[in-house]
Amino acid sequence: MGVCGEPRPWSPAAKVRGLGAGAGPAAEGGPAPGQGHRPGTEGRGGAATARRAGRGGDRRGRGAPRSPSRAPRPSALAIRGAGLAGRGGGPAAAASPRGWSPGRQPAARAVGAPGAAMELWPWLIAALLLLLLLAQLSRSARFYAKIGLYCAFCFTASAMAAVVCLLRHGGRTVENMRIISWFVRSFKYAYGLRFEVKGRETLDEDRPCVIISNHQSILDMMGLMEVLPDRCVQIAKRELLFLGPVGLIMYLGGVLFINRQHSQTAMSVMTDVGERMVREKLKVWIYPEGTRNDNGDLLPFKKGAFYLAIQAQVPIIPVIYSSFSSFYSCKTKLFTSGTIQVEVLDAIPTRGLTVADVPKLLDTCHQAMRTHFFHISKIPQENGAPLGPDTQEAQ
Repeated sequence: MGVCGEPRPWSPAAKVRGLGAGAGPAAEGGPAPGQGHRPGTEGRGGAATARRAGRGGDRRGRGAPRSPSRAPRPSALAIRGAGLAGRGGGPAAAASPRGWSPGRQPAARAVGAPGAAMELWPWLIAALLLLLLLAQLSRSARFYAKIGLYCAFCFTASAMAAVVCLLRHGGRTVENMRIISWFVRSFKYAYGLRFEVKGRETLDEDRPCVIISNHQSILDMMGLMEVLPDRCVQIAKRELLFLGPVGLIMYLGGVLFINRQHSQTAMSVMTDVGERMVREKLKVWIYPEGTRNDNGDLLPFKKGAFYLAIQAQVPIIPVIYSSFSSFYSCKTKLFTSGTIQVEVLDAIPTRGLTVADVPKLLDTCHQAMRTHFFHISKIPQENGAPLGPDTQEAQ
C-alpha cells in the first residue's frame, strides 16, 4: 500500500519480485491488468486463491485410499476383470479394488449359468454321433435303434391321435379307428415297408363278421391298420390298457379288453361282444394264436373267436400276412425294408353251426390259413430271400 493509502501500481517487475512470496495483484488484492480499481474488491483475489487451493486438496483427498469398511462397490468392468483374472490370472486380478472379492457378488456367477448349459451341447452332439456310428457298425445297434424309434412313433402318434379323436368325436367310439389308422399307416414310410393286399373287397362288405389273422410281431399293428375295414374293433389283452397314450388311444378307438387270467370274465365279455356285434353291425378282429409267433409256422388256435362267430351266427374271414423273417427277426437282430404280402380269404359261414362244431370250424380255418401262409411266404421279398417252413430253420 502507498503512503496515502492508495493501491500501489502493478508492474511486471513487481510480479517477478513477488513470485516466491505469492506477490502479485491477486495476492495483494490489486486489480488485474487492464482493470481499474473497484471498491470492495481488495480481498477477492485471496479468497479465490484459497478456494482453488481447497478444491485441489479435495481432489487429492479423493484419491487417497479409504478404509476397508468404506470400500467402493466394484463396477461391471471390475467384476468382469476379476472373473478373467480368477480363471487365468494376469493383471486383471491386481486391478480389483481393495476389500472386494468375486465371492461377494452372486449375480456375477448367475451370468455364467447359460454358458454352462451351452457347454453340454458338444457332449450331446458327440453322443448322438456315437449312436449313429454304432448303428452303422453294429447290426444289433441298428435293430434296437429302429425298435426304439418305432416305440417312440407309437407313443407320439397315440398322443396326437387322442387329441384329434377327442376334438372330433368327444370320446370312445369305433369311428375313431379311421383317425388312428391314418396315423399308423404313415409308419411304413419311415421303415421302407410295403404292403401288397389281395382280396380287400371281402373285408369291405357291409356286414358283421369275425376277422382272424396270424400274429408275428409288434409290426402287426401296421399291417392291421393297412387293411382295417370301417366299423371294426379289436379284442386285446387288458394289460395294454395301461400303456399310457397307447392304452388311451386303444380305449378311444373302441378296443375291447379282456382279462385272460379270469376265464369267466373273458367269456362274459365275449358274450356281450356277440350281441353288440349283431346289433351295431360291427366287425371284430381277433388273433386266434393268442400271442406273437415268429417261428415260421402258425401256433394252435384258441377257441374264443370261433365261439363268438357261432354265437352271433356271423361268418369268419381269415387274413394272412406273409412271414416277416426276410426283413425282421428278433433272433438275428435283423430289421430292414421289405414287402409284406397280405391275402384275405373268402368268408367261412357259420350259420346253422352249434357249439359242438367249434373244433371242426377251428381246424378248417387253421388248415386254410397255414396253407396260404406257406404259399405267400415263399414269394421272393425285397431282398430276394425266399421264405417258408423249409428255409425258416436255416435263417
